[in-house]
Amino acid sequence: MPLPVQHPPPQTDDRPRRAVIHAPAFKAVELAQRGRMILDVAEADLAASESFLGPFHDTSWFFRRALADARNSWDRLRARYGLAVLEAALDEPPATVLTLGRSSTPDAVLVVIAGKTYALHRQPPSVDAPRIWQLTRIPLSDDGPFHACRLSDGSTQCDCAHWIYEIADRSDTFCKHLAALDALGWL
Repeated sequence: MPLPVQHPPPQTDDRPRRAVIHAPAFKAVELAQRGRMILDVAEADLAASESFLGPFHDTSWFFRRALADARNSWDRLRARYGLAVLEAALDEPPATVLTLGRSSTPDAVLVVIAGKTYALHRQPPSVDAPRIWQLTRIPLSDDGPFHACRLSDGSTQCDCAHWIYEIADRSDTFCKHLAALDALGWL
């Protein structure tokens, strides 16, 4: 049950917009994706605090409590909607974004792609690739960061393993990173 969701791009875009669905199903998708972002950021904050300050520092205790609160909120979402609905919602295209930094020029934008939180950073354009995005997993993992872009000839490219080994020869297929950027209208 894919839900066509469209968010305004960070810069002007002349492509036609798909309609935003305002329904209980959309609310579940939005809440699940926001909950996943909050949970992943809380885990990353605690890991960073413990790494730099140690596990018994006051700041680490603060982030440990924030992670516990995020887990409790996730459990309430799971109790309200059910695990199957939340898992299906996390597989939907991004329905919500969380900007970090100033709203006019955000430092990063958080989105959920295939159930995992990614920080998207807009890269300076080049002649060959006018739209380039760096996607970094939150919390950090061994794979990535990935770079996804639209080339000047209109084709798309990503440096994730799925795109390189399975999709590179087919021009009509996106990897999950390119599909998410396309759903947001940012590609």
